[in-house]
Amino acid sequence: MKKILTVLMMLMIFISISSLAIADDPEDENGTDEENQLEDLEIDNDTKKEIEIMNNSLGAEIRLLQLQKAIIKNLLKGEMAVEVLKALEYNTTSLELILSEMKILLEDVKAVNASSNDSVQIFVELKYEAKNLTRQFREAIKELLDGEKLKDIRERIREMVSEEEQNYSKQIRNKIKQFNRNRLYQLYGIIGETNNSFINEYLDGNITLDQLKYHLCKTINHMNRERKYEIFSELKKDNIKKKINAQVSVNNMKNSDKGKGHGKGK
Repeated sequence: MKKILTVLMMLMIFISISSLAIADDPEDENGTDEENQLEDLEIDNDTKKEIEIMNNSLGAEIRLLQLQKAIIKNLLKGEMAVEVLKALEYNTTSLELILSEMKILLEDVKAVNASSNDSVQIFVELKYEAKNLTRQFREAIKELLDGEKLKDIRERIREMVSEEEQNYSKQIRNKIKQFNRNRLYQLYGIIGETNNSFINEYLDGNITLDQLKYHLCKTINHMNRERKYEIFSELKKDNIKKKINAQVSVNNMKNSDKGKGHGKGK
């Protein structure tokens, strides 16, 4: 029975450790190009998870950069779709108007101060505006094309990646490394581990984040049951604090949004 409890505790510790750091690969993490129409300011679970790291400016910078990258990706594909349609002599005025709004939105996201107290609320509003514009573009292009032609255009632009998008990916990866470094040093402090060589190996790109997590779990696994429980309690407390802060931000947004629109779109 004790062995089963120990295994369960180690599993919970691993899950807790995993939630402290952000995955190194930022690809499509914030899902801005998903089709998702919301009423008022109902915050979906993915967005709640995203804003958990926005209680400091570095976490906010990461989310804002990811949103910028997602908008640029959608702009690139939208502009290419318009070029294809123009060559086929379609009227693309409505699509071009939506893309113009996306460009304005991109500048709005770039202008957000990651250190400001309302950066979370602004991020959520701009993210939903981006989703709304993407939805409008998809609906508008569906009105112009039948299923086969739409599928053909999607295939043509599916693998497109711009240099600007690649630069954003590099920036995001660097910011994530900084964020994870800070969180890992905090985690090492909780565990009482003084050998930081694995953190340096991770930062230098010699080992992956998952390999570092595995090493930490092995280190904890050699500790006695009482110490494991202490570490688990500390990690659980930290994760609960993140979720509470995120929920407070959501509640503040809902309260400030009562009786007025929040610029989500048409």
